[in-house]
Amino acid sequence: MNGSRERPGAGDTGYDEREAGGGGRQASRAEREAAHRARTVTRRAIRRLDLLEWVIFGVGAVLAVLGGALVALVMPARDGWDFRSTWIGASFFLFVVSGAIAVLKIKREERADALRAAGQREGDDG
Repeated sequence: MNGSRERPGAGDTGYDEREAGGGGRQASRAEREAAHRARTVTRRAIRRLDLLEWVIFGVGAVLAVLGGALVALVMPARDGWDFRSTWIGASFFLFVVSGAIAVLKIKREERADALRAAGQREGDDG
């Protein structure tokens, strides 16, 4: 391809194996096998974490529906509200509020980590 690199695929590091060892030396067979095993383990871990994320999402949805049903059982007896619309509204509210709290917490932690890393880099430079 006239000296240009192809676009790296999923899991690729974006550089040629000849560059892996540095100094232009070719990577040994053991290094290539170790890199392949590391990519395989990484892909497996990512798939498992994706599955875990969906399981947590599903459990949260089920808990929101059950909590909404509990709210709907209590509210109509008290105020004469329709069970189905109360159940849908309460479930949606519980799911959205808990999700928003989780997202805000994650964003706050990411921001704190970024600030901490920037402070460490400045400390290393100065």
